[in-house]
Amino acid sequence: MSTLKLFVLTVALAGCARKEEPAPTPGSAKAPDKAPDKAAPPAADPDADHVWILASHKAPKPNDPVQVAIDKFKVTKATFDPKNLEGGTASLELDLSSLHTGSDKRDTHLKSESYIDLSKFTTATIDIDNVKKTDDKHFTADADVKLRGLEKKYPVTFEVLSSTADSVRIKGEQKFGRLDFTIGKDASDANESVAPDLTIQLQLTLKKT
Repeated sequence: MSTLKLFVLTVALAGCARKEEPAPTPGSAKAPDKAPDKAAPPAADPDADHVWILASHKAPKPNDPVQVAIDKFKVTKATFDPKNLEGGTASLELDLSSLHTGSDKRDTHLKSESYIDLSKFTTATIDIDNVKKTDDKHFTADADVKLRGLEKKYPVTFEVLSSTADSVRIKGEQKFGRLDFTIGKDASDANESVAPDLTIQLQLTLKKT
C-alpha cells in the first residue's frame, strides 16, 4: 500500500472512532457562573500604617466585624517633640472614596446617600490635641472629628510604637456611634442592618511638619 493511501485510511479510521458530541438543544446551554466579586480585600498587614473601621450587623453574622479599610489618608499637620509628646498636635485627612470592604456591593451601599453620601461628603478629618502622658508608652488626647458636615470630640488613648529624631509611630483604637454623624438609621428601624456602634483602628507614622 502506498504511503498516500495509508495516510488517507488512517484519517478515515480516526474520524470513525471520534465520539460525536450531541448538538445542544435550545435553552439547554449552561448559564455562565456568576462573576466573582473583584474588589480587593482590605489590607491584612497589621504592621503597616492603616485606618480601619470595624462594623457589625445589628443581627450578628459569622463574618462580623466587617473591616472597612480607608486606603487613602494623610497626615496634613504634625507639631510635637518625639521625646515629649505632651502638648503636641496632629491633623489627619481621610479620603472616604477610597474605602473598601472586599465586596463591591457593600462598598456601593456604604458610599450611597443612605450612609456616607459620597456625592456630598468626600473627606473626613481628625484633629488631635491636649496630649497627656500616662506612662512611657501610653498617652491620652482629644480627637476632634469632622464628618458629613458634623463635628464631634472624643477622649482617646494611643500607644507609641517607636520614634526617631523627627517622627513617631503610634496606634490607637476608639469606639464611636455612627449616629453621631447621622450615618444610617436608628437601630430601632427594621430596615437598618448595621449596629449603632463602630470602632476605628489607626496605626500611623507622624512626621514633624
